[in-house]
Amino acid sequence: PALLLAARTCLTTCPNLPFLNAKYVLGGIHQQTQTKPMMQLICRAVLLLASVPTIIFVAATTMAGAPAIKNLNKAHLVEEEIVDEAYDYIIAGGGLAGCVLADRLSADGTKKVLVLEAGRPDYDKTIIRIPAGILRLFRSVYDWQHETCGEKACNGRNIFLQRGKVLGGSSCTNVCLHFRGTEQDYNDWKVPGWSGAEVLPYFKISEGDETGRNPEFHGKDGPWKMDDVRYQNPLSKRFLEVGANAGLGTNDDFNDWSRPQHGVGRFTVSEDNGERCSGASAYLSKAMKRKNVTVRTSTMVRRINFDSEKTAASVTYDLMGDDTCKPFTAVLRCGGEVLVSAGAVASPQLLMCSGIGPADHLKEHGIPVISDAPGVGENLQDHPAAVVSFRTQAKGVSVTSKLRLFGMTNPFPIFQWLLFKTGLLTSTGCDHGAFVKTPAATSSQPDLQIRFLAARALMPDGMTTFIQFRNTKDLEDGYSFQSVAVRAQSTGRIRLASSNMHVKPVIDGGYLSNPADLATLREGIKLGRYLGNRAEWGEFKGEEVFPGPNVQTDDEIDEYIKDTLHTANALTGTCKMGTGPECVVGPDLRVKGVNNLRVIDSSVIPSIPGGQTATPTVMIAERGAVFIRNPSLAPKAPTILDEIVHQAETTSEKVGEKMVASAA
Repeated sequence: PALLLAARTCLTTCPNLPFLNAKYVLGGIHQQTQTKPMMQLICRAVLLLASVPTIIFVAATTMAGAPAIKNLNKAHLVEEEIVDEAYDYIIAGGGLAGCVLADRLSADGTKKVLVLEAGRPDYDKTIIRIPAGILRLFRSVYDWQHETCGEKACNGRNIFLQRGKVLGGSSCTNVCLHFRGTEQDYNDWKVPGWSGAEVLPYFKISEGDETGRNPEFHGKDGPWKMDDVRYQNPLSKRFLEVGANAGLGTNDDFNDWSRPQHGVGRFTVSEDNGERCSGASAYLSKAMKRKNVTVRTSTMVRRINFDSEKTAASVTYDLMGDDTCKPFTAVLRCGGEVLVSAGAVASPQLLMCSGIGPADHLKEHGIPVISDAPGVGENLQDHPAAVVSFRTQAKGVSVTSKLRLFGMTNPFPIFQWLLFKTGLLTSTGCDHGAFVKTPAATSSQPDLQIRFLAARALMPDGMTTFIQFRNTKDLEDGYSFQSVAVRAQSTGRIRLASSNMHVKPVIDGGYLSNPADLATLREGIKLGRYLGNRAEWGEFKGEEVFPGPNVQTDDEIDEYIKDTLHTANALTGTCKMGTGPECVVGPDLRVKGVNNLRVIDSSVIPSIPGGQTATPTVMIAERGAVFIRNPSLAPKAPTILDEIVHQAETTSEKVGEKMVASAA
């Protein structure tokens, strides 16, 4: 308590104290440490004393998680009580979309909702609530830790894919960026009922804008909060000047559809009063207080069960950590629905394990075919990324320096966040950047997102840098540019490794399978170098570390990209929505070929939008909940007659174009 009181006093009287160079800490004691070893010892001892709460805090939050099953018989009895009930909606997956559905579908109290989530219940743990806590979440107990298998266009490398293993899913483990993409992104889906004009109201309904931006495109009363980060590093401020002076233009609202997306600016984030806003904190926390909602964590849905009419009737699940694999069956009420919201990896996996997918592939794994659906698992899309990084001679300016003090965790930013919810820990590190249309663009929209980080990269693989930082005592100051192919055109797929849901599926990311993505990232590397070497950096101007001076030609840049490409964590598309034969769900999100089953999450996205995908996933879930509650509002797939008329019109247009061309 005394240390907390001292910290509050320091932060109140000297709000910048936690971010000053270490030599100013503790009343200037450290200024004398170069000549007085005893003073250095005293300084370190005082810092160690002040760090005791920090050490306890870090250890507790890192090790936090759902306890192991101590009494298996008791755990089984609890589940038997759960499955004694029948439910109107069984939600398979308590990630971002599942949280939205659970809240919206249970709000009037008349429908019984069961949420089954394989991850942990710890969405409200401090390490998750702190945005900068992401540094300790990758490859932790809160991460499924998927990897792709031998990417052909990336020299056979396996690409690490972080996916949230906790209530709220990846909204608990992502970088919090709050983007929608553009209106054109949704028009380009060409799915009835899903144009930009038709989805905008749902973005606004869900949004709780804390910044006061244009109400034509923003909502202020929704649970999905949007705010500016409550911290700005000096390097990030300088980056905005550099980008503007370099001719990239400026943009103060990347979600304002009345203007083009391009420009440099601050990225808004999904945060609420300086804390991460996740699907669980924004939506599910309310639903869990209702008597008609049951949420079970550490439960793996093994399959969806169908009756003779191919109507979903129940789901079978078991408990994570239960070596007996005792199955439990949760049953739907008459007219109820199973809602699959397990994400772009697990949703197609669950469909295939339930008999919905490519028939030949299902037969290979001994799975009875309920519906031959070749599109299940196809169309996997992501945002591939590559890094340019610089070291600077300026000391103590990078966020990485401010997080460390004498090689240990700096307690002052933690105190500031705990007491005031402001400061360095409110940032995930990449909340400044730009959208750019490069010479490699194949449409009128920006093909590149630059995410600026006020830190030198440890490794050219950005995901590895995030993971290794927590084990690194000292790091040179610097700044980095993460280039993201934000409208990537490459596609991969998900396939089963086993009919057992506990066995991770085989993931082919398909990265760089379309040459356009490599061309975009090549232009991104060149742009990062150009920006990083501009004179406007002044005293911060650095020396390139990655790719390094030995990488100059286009071929060398391409090889660097292939060797270091990593994910920007935006997996989508594997249960594609649409009306074509390759689509898994229709415009109303119902799975084709069966009854009373929908997929509602990022996996239904037909083509990846230009921006991080959490907010579009919220929009999809909001719409899905409306379609379920009021079927008359759901868009209808075109009839056979509509298709014939459309084909005739298309043919007529083509004939007309040829006649005009011939006349010309």
